[in-house]
Amino acid sequence: MKPILTLLQSKGLRSSAQLSLALALGCVGWVEPAKSEFRKIPVTSVESCSMRLAGAEEIPHTCHLYRDANAKLPVWEAALGFEFGRLTYRQWQRLVTTYGTWHNRRNLAHYDRDRNYTLMDFMPPIMQAWNRHRFHEQEVTASPMSAGPSQRRSTTTKLAANCWGTLYEILRLAKQDNPPAPTLFVTDSHPMLHTLWQRSMKIQANPQTGDIVLVYHQHGNHTYLDHVALAVDQQLYFEKAGAGDDVPYRLIDHQTLEQIWNPDIYTFEYRRPYSQQQWQPPEQVFGQEGNPYMVYGHSSTQPRASKDSSPNLPAPMTYFAMKQLPAFVNVKGRFRLSPEAYDPKVWRDRP
Repeated sequence: MKPILTLLQSKGLRSSAQLSLALALGCVGWVEPAKSEFRKIPVTSVESCSMRLAGAEEIPHTCHLYRDANAKLPVWEAALGFEFGRLTYRQWQRLVTTYGTWHNRRNLAHYDRDRNYTLMDFMPPIMQAWNRHRFHEQEVTASPMSAGPSQRRSTTTKLAANCWGTLYEILRLAKQDNPPAPTLFVTDSHPMLHTLWQRSMKIQANPQTGDIVLVYHQHGNHTYLDHVALAVDQQLYFEKAGAGDDVPYRLIDHQTLEQIWNPDIYTFEYRRPYSQQQWQPPEQVFGQEGNPYMVYGHSSTQPRASKDSSPNLPAPMTYFAMKQLPAFVNVKGRFRLSPEAYDPKVWRDRP
């Protein structure tokens, strides 16, 4: 296969330090917001690649590398996809068993002998809908309800999404029947890291579909979460590559993940979420009292200084909003974003 890292190296980002610096707009960085909306990632070329799926070793499939030559950074230029074509019922059952054990397979479409199947057909609705999209951030306005009437004034807040907010919502909704639309949110790395630690067990570096990888670094006595991704196959992950308008939701190979986050610098920790774990809505876990940066709905708490606050987040006076997406649309057994998700006006007016 021509791995994605070859593409990155061809652009001159050869060292992990360079790649990590390029990701300064990623999970822990921010760019000037545009009008809020989802956008499909344009494809300027499609290349074949030789990567094989361990979970579908005996079933014919094709790997494709989808490239957006106009991506803002080379690290966001490529995404992977896998096609099976038409499947026998036995092959379909095998793939459902392999890739559907960690989520609610009842949400998947029934077998169709005439369908040209892709790997995403065996993923949860949320991943089907988000794959190969970007979310453009939005500034919204809210009035801190904790202030008195004479002190209350409009506060600029940001509606954004990042890697660990994305992973949390995937895990929260994965096992639900007819899951609701996810919530877009970001939160400080420390409560998220501890939440993921508490709700999963550490495993060896041989992940199965549905496992997660935490990428972090140590500074003094503190551990700082830098990135997270969800394992889809032994060498394949689903991620939101960071935060910011130009950052993709995509499939990425393990080799590229390590090229971006050099394991000589960052710690890779593989974990398996507990099978019976309940994942509460994010506002209940990371809402006002637990997060000095959060605005939920039209209420907010005043930011407060915290010695545990990650230095990678913006200044403490930044507020972030939580908003639920419009419901997904089921198009012939495949889940897609609602047309409303592509409309900036809907996001601006959505409560």
